[in-house]
Amino acid sequence: MNQVKIIVFCALIIWSFYLVYYTYSGILNPVVGPGDGRDYHIPISQSILNGTFLHPQHFKLMQWYYPGSSEAFNSILLLLHIPLTLSNLFPVIILAFALFKLGMTFRLPYYTSILFALTFVTLNVLVRWYIAVSIDVWLAVFFVFSIILLEKPQKSYWYFTKLGFVLGMLIGSKYTADYFIVLLLLVYIKNIWKVISLTRFLVFLIPFSVFGLFWYVRNYIYMQNPFYPMPMLGFKGQMILLNDTVWLQLLRHPGTMLDAYFGEYNIWSFLIFIALGVYVYKKVRNKKLSIYGINRVYIIGIVNFILYLTFPTNSQPWIMVSSFRYSLPTFIPLILCVYLLANQNKKVVFLGFCAIGSMLMVLTMSYYPKLTILYLVVAFIVMFVIEKNEKKYIPKNSKDGIRSVFHY
Repeated sequence: MNQVKIIVFCALIIWSFYLVYYTYSGILNPVVGPGDGRDYHIPISQSILNGTFLHPQHFKLMQWYYPGSSEAFNSILLLLHIPLTLSNLFPVIILAFALFKLGMTFRLPYYTSILFALTFVTLNVLVRWYIAVSIDVWLAVFFVFSIILLEKPQKSYWYFTKLGFVLGMLIGSKYTADYFIVLLLLVYIKNIWKVISLTRFLVFLIPFSVFGLFWYVRNYIYMQNPFYPMPMLGFKGQMILLNDTVWLQLLRHPGTMLDAYFGEYNIWSFLIFIALGVYVYKKVRNKKLSIYGINRVYIIGIVNFILYLTFPTNSQPWIMVSSFRYSLPTFIPLILCVYLLANQNKKVVFLGFCAIGSMLMVLTMSYYPKLTILYLVVAFIVMFVIEKNEKKYIPKNSKDGIRSVFHY
């Protein structure tokens, strides 16, 4: 059996364990603990349910003015009386699918794309939030889908409807997404310019306004600041976050910050920068520079990393760790580049071993041995689905078209 395929199925068993374990934990402990979830994520979701988000002048906390597009998904869970401790599991599954599509978009082989997706959704930086209430996973979902759509523009109204929805949900999820969307539009402006027209732009603008711009217009009407409560672009607000940034804390407490970084990204902390060094060396030697393919992905990742350094954190170790959730749009393209380079140099198997090692460095978990039966069933169901869809992505004469794991 193909080695990459074996590694993928091992990774699927590990991820299935995560999903089953945290689903069980979320059901067993349905009460959301103190923190951002209880302070403003849940109240924003409740305001969408009861309609008060349309007239927010009586909001008790400034954070309730934050954009709430992704909070709408939690509103559905509230309506259905589903524990909000399960709120991040659904976007994690969608993120895995989006990452797979992202890999395929950049022409990674079928099973390598699956391995790339599983690598990211099993990192501590993401596993930590499986049963927390936050919207950073949703932001990552819409960030990935934005790249997928922008990478392959089409001259159709349906395409511009999808693009308007995805980019609208991106900036409608969090203020930090405003930086990401500006970068994406700058990097992909030539792609979009080739297919856009006035009518297509208007089609794009409808979902983009409804799901994204709405929150900024509402805040401007009621608070005269579209980014309220944040003071941005000359608009007056209140700095509710600490003035410390990731960059300042890296200078003041480099050991603690680097320790937190390694704890969240494990061996990928090194692989990302090793791959970047190799890539830069090859480009300098060959003197071949462009803004397409892997070059574009690296640009997005590096600029997002610079932006991440300006995001808030403070000297408390748990805040340093928590602030790494802002880095998802940074390390998604960077880890993708590692896989693209590994695929070019036929090192995917080695990368797969690194991925498995990273997956096994899990957070402390309670002991539920009976769950083994369930997560193995889930894993084999997912394997079966993957093999059924293999023909859809792999040509018959491809080397990736290999025998089923169930035949061994």
